[in-house]
Amino acid sequence: MAVKNYELVLVLSDKNQDAKTRSREDVESTLAKRGAEITQKEDWGARRLFHLSKKQDRGHYFYYGFKSEGEAIQAINGDLRVNAGVLKAMITVLPATA
Repeated sequence: MAVKNYELVLVLSDKNQDAKTRSREDVESTLAKRGAEITQKEDWGARRLFHLSKKQDRGHYFYYGFKSEGEAIQAINGDLRVNAGVLKAMITVLPATA
């Protein structure tokens, strides 16, 4: 299967600094475990959420650019869903560059 470029926008709970750090490390290890190569990381900071998510009104946003095979994306999404510190996660495929 072909390797494609993806981006992950992630919102983590902003309540506890240690839990946020642990959740972020868990996300990065999940990507590595599923064979993804992280090419870009950005910390977008804490912001107020438009809607409550898991009874929280603030979240800390992170951006990841990564390369992975398409079949691994479903497993990555499943791993993100069970991570208690992840409030929201969205993976999108980036268009191929020539």
